[in-house]
Amino acid sequence: MKQKFKSILPSILKLHLRLLKRYFHESKNKYIYSKSYNTQSIGRYKNEILQPIKKSEFHENKIHNLNIVHGKINHLVINPNETFSFWKIVGKPNKKNNFKEGRNLIQNNISSEIGGGICQFSSIIYFLALQSGLKILERHSHSIDIYKDQERFTPLGSDSTVVYGYKDLQIQNPYEFPIQFECNVNENELRFYIISPYELQLNTINFEYSENSEGVWVKTFSNGKKLLENFYIRL
Repeated sequence: MKQKFKSILPSILKLHLRLLKRYFHESKNKYIYSKSYNTQSIGRYKNEILQPIKKSEFHENKIHNLNIVHGKINHLVINPNETFSFWKIVGKPNKKNNFKEGRNLIQNNISSEIGGGICQFSSIIYFLALQSGLKILERHSHSIDIYKDQERFTPLGSDSTVVYGYKDLQIQNPYEFPIQFECNVNENELRFYIISPYELQLNTINFEYSENSEGVWVKTFSNGKKLLENFYIRL
């Protein structure tokens, strides 16, 4: 009965209910969210990652959307015990906030939606955060794997999908000093940096794959310790 009731609710009402549920969850956990910026570098140490931006349908729109996210995230400072929330910083991906249509992966299907393509930004943040020893409070993998091995620009398992109101990327700074996000976007590549006043030792992140007829299980390891396991449907 509960599932049937949910299925007949208008999508906008479902979203408001999800946002309300998330609000109470975050209030209960007493998270302090980062919201301060500093255009000056806060330290001399830098961890960085680079990813190519592959040419595809909606390519120019994707670059446009990535640049909007860049403007929201660049120079963000996360103080000790503060939490970065992708959606609290980026805001709702709609036309009002200047986002354009792009490719999305939703409910095991490839489709197009306003704000499509920005999961590459959340994914690059997630992967470098893992390497840099930050605490991952919330992260969701994509449901499907659309790439062939020779087409990959990042390992399967290093992704982080974000869906406004439903799936967020939230990362906490566990260190006793602040860290800072910096990034660059151009037509061909996306660069992301974590700046710090003290050196952050890079963890070794590995992925172990186990395939079956429907897809692949991916285990994520940090310095040899298993962190999580996700399943990706193969198209």
